[in-house]
Amino acid sequence: MEKLEKNEFTLRSIITGAVMAALIALGNVYNQIAVQGSYMAEDFTASSAIFFLFWLVLLNLLLRRYCRRLAFSSAEMILVYVMMIVACAIPTMGLILYLIPTISSASYYATSSNRWAETIIPYLKPWLIVRDENAVAWFYEGLPKGESIPWLAWVKPLLPWAAFLMALYLVMIFLMVILRRQWEQNEILNYPLTKTPLEMINAHANNLFRNPLFWTGFAITALIGSLNGLHFYFESVPALKLDNTIPIFRATIQLPFRVSFPMIGFTYFVNIPMSFSLWFFALLTTVEQGFLNITGFGTTGYLPYTARPILDWQSLGALVALMLYSFWLARRQLASVFTAAVRPKANPDDADEIVPYRVAFWGTIICLVFLVGWLVASGLPLLPAVFFLAAALFIYIGITRVVTEGGLAATRAPMIPSVITTSTLGYNRIGQTGMAALGLTFAYAADIRTFVMASVANGLKMIEDVRARRRLLFWAILISILVAMVTAIWAVLFFGYRAGAINATRWYFISGPVYPWRYIAEVIKDPGSVHNKLYLNFTLLGAGLAVAFQFLRTRLLWFPFHPLGLAFSTIYLTTQLWFSIFIAWLLKSILLKYAGVRIYERSKLFFIGLIVGQFVVNGIWLIIDGFTGKIGNQIFWI
Repeated sequence: MEKLEKNEFTLRSIITGAVMAALIALGNVYNQIAVQGSYMAEDFTASSAIFFLFWLVLLNLLLRRYCRRLAFSSAEMILVYVMMIVACAIPTMGLILYLIPTISSASYYATSSNRWAETIIPYLKPWLIVRDENAVAWFYEGLPKGESIPWLAWVKPLLPWAAFLMALYLVMIFLMVILRRQWEQNEILNYPLTKTPLEMINAHANNLFRNPLFWTGFAITALIGSLNGLHFYFESVPALKLDNTIPIFRATIQLPFRVSFPMIGFTYFVNIPMSFSLWFFALLTTVEQGFLNITGFGTTGYLPYTARPILDWQSLGALVALMLYSFWLARRQLASVFTAAVRPKANPDDADEIVPYRVAFWGTIICLVFLVGWLVASGLPLLPAVFFLAAALFIYIGITRVVTEGGLAATRAPMIPSVITTSTLGYNRIGQTGMAALGLTFAYAADIRTFVMASVANGLKMIEDVRARRRLLFWAILISILVAMVTAIWAVLFFGYRAGAINATRWYFISGPVYPWRYIAEVIKDPGSVHNKLYLNFTLLGAGLAVAFQFLRTRLLWFPFHPLGLAFSTIYLTTQLWFSIFIAWLLKSILLKYAGVRIYERSKLFFIGLIVGQFVVNGIWLIIDGFTGKIGNQIFWI
């Protein structure tokens, strides 16, 4: 990206970003409750942000040509985009569509057979859940005629939740400020997800929208998406199936072959050893699981969000080892931040940061103390509260690392923090009240496929060339979070009461809400089930392999395996996307080897077109479906 013509953030760009944050929150909630179409804010692709950026850039190009004084500078467009990707992390899988069901589902789905009314609900702190039975029932089943939405029943628990979540998001922001220089300048991570928006924002200089390669990639995904959209309306129109499976290991494993155009596009910007490791380890652990299946070497018990429990512990071990190594590499940066925080006369080099190091350090400490206190007040004993929070932050940072380095735009934790806490400390140290409190953590630390930390990390990379008044971005991010949270909460409750939440997307309001309470009930029923020596053994195996691979990478330049690939190899999303990652790896390898760097650089516009085309056609069909009333027209999954 060439030097920006105006290195400044402005009030109008912050206002625009806030409006877009509200639109993203409102639109995505409405999609999941009423339209149930393609996902637009469920993962780190931030599809909604790319969709809106496409139209904003087109509008800005017109303004540059016909009314230049009204046109936004590149710096302003970057700020708007950062606010949009932060907003994408709030309304759906990032928070609100998990939070609202979590604080209301235990009572609604309690039955005489599951006995949640006796084993769980009495142990939940009443100030953290919706206690009004009518308010809960009407939300899921629809508001009776003549009744009004019981807002107060929701406001009471949501206020303490808001305090906790804002503290958590501040920690995420502060940690990314602390690690930014290490990741961007010392380790020089790639940040593949920033390439597409930066090229779009700089379209006035690089003529992106006049390049035939861009429009070729755009046309491929737009045409396929349009055919599939039309097929939903008219069955005579052919649809193109982009996924298939092959049964292997006596049909105990279904090996998926899925074409995801955005993943192909994002992976094109990932370095070859990383992309190779992502698809290779996904295949290798699939084979490993197949051998476990046919030999009967498995595990018993229920663990949420995992189809491969033993191997997920292996991935977790690799992730923990890598994060410890990452912190070791960052020791000098961490020491400089600590020095700036504790020495008043220190002159830290933090002018490029969105908050001073002193604020980031002490802000993190204060917020962590508050978070631990809040968790203890929610019912967790002190040790489990500290352990859980540490595990959650490890997971957040680890996923952010694979997003910023590996471009893995659709992923989640190999093992969730509540399960790690229970399996490590045991039921006796947590207790029944503590287990109930852990159930509430599923709202923000379980099946989370997007969160603010990764959005902020990408945003900080995008402002690399923006020099003036960077501190404004911090406040813009907070505004985006608050606007998206308030809008999404209002939208979920308004549309939920209007239509009945159980008529919305099944995962968010029927299947998903029982996951936490089913797990908590299983542990309470059989506390010994959380202890399994295989879990520890495979965790240590994963950690050992990660250490070995990292050691070999630092000693042998030709060593092809990156341990981050192992850390995320067993996740369902990785196994679904391995083939798309393989395609991008193969194409990039061929281009670099036989065509050279120049052709590789020129070809990137084609892959950007693949990404933008899919997200734009997704958004257009959602608007069409919203007006026509069609439900369930999912053009693309990922």
